[in-house]
Amino acid sequence: MPEKLRVDVFADPGLCSQLTTKVLAAPIGHGPESGYALTRRKLQIPLRGDGSLDLAAVRRRSRDDDVDFLVVITEIPRRAGSLPKMVDLNFEDGVAVISLSALGWSHLARKLHRALFDALDALRRGGISSDEPRRMHASVVHQQDAEDGFSAFIASPWWWPGRLRLVLGMVRTNQPLKDVPKLKKMWAAAAATGAFGVFYSSVWQMSNALPSWRLGLIMVLVVSVMVFWLILSNGLWERTRRLGSRTEAVMFNASTVVTLLLAVVLMYAALYLGILISAFVVIEAGFMQSKIGTGVSVGNYLEIAWLSASMGTMAGALGSNLDSEESIHNLTHGSRGAQRFTPDDHD
Repeated sequence: MPEKLRVDVFADPGLCSQLTTKVLAAPIGHGPESGYALTRRKLQIPLRGDGSLDLAAVRRRSRDDDVDFLVVITEIPRRAGSLPKMVDLNFEDGVAVISLSALGWSHLARKLHRALFDALDALRRGGISSDEPRRMHASVVHQQDAEDGFSAFIASPWWWPGRLRLVLGMVRTNQPLKDVPKLKKMWAAAAATGAFGVFYSSVWQMSNALPSWRLGLIMVLVVSVMVFWLILSNGLWERTRRLGSRTEAVMFNASTVVTLLLAVVLMYAALYLGILISAFVVIEAGFMQSKIGTGVSVGNYLEIAWLSASMGTMAGALGSNLDSEESIHNLTHGSRGAQRFTPDDHD
């Protein structure tokens, strides 16, 4: 039985680490993965001054000099010109870099498993022969000669919007639905303010007087202001001069806006549901009718929750200033990326 090739797999913290653990924990059958002995390593991959991955630092953390291949799984978006790189292969050094963000939004564990072992098979063969189709599972392989040896990268085919896929992948690796509940002071301010709608009849009267389109407009304005406030107050807007490319800045900012929008919508929905349940429990229909002067229906309770959730969301924007900056910065690629630069790059 041939000896298995030894592979060190380095993965960024967060979603990269979680999915890598899941992929490596899967039972090994008699397929191509059976030929490799993979060792899992957790490391936030550092960046050099030009924003590229510091692979030399990764090699220094490798277990020994006898490792056959090195795989880096990172959330950092990587591009070759206008093409987002899903996988980067350096055959000379036996290194594969997989960008989780470039794999998109859904089915990431399956895509990562496929990309990992496709990359290892290519490294084991030492390249991709000229008569072999330059496609790996509906992705296009681009070969290139560089100063550090023959290499290749895998990108989406022309008919797949790679940049859109990359931005959605960046949002996915931001994990807004997981990290937003950690902003406890923002939630506390939002819940406390939203609760006023349950106990104060003036809110009942106002919600009853406002038409649905106006309540919807208030909701849209409040959510937009909340997103704008989180970006402005925490310095989350990326500038071209820091990233070195207008395209990079647009992608980073787009992922930040979508991430925060999802986070705020999540908070709004949770507030709405909580206030609605509280309103049904606390507000007696006859008492409400005596205050608003009209007949009461389920719609009144829905409108009270709607307006109160908008009030609470606005207060949550102010409460977010009391949460640690680290908690909010961890929601965006740009802020997490700024933590990766090695100390020498700041001198």
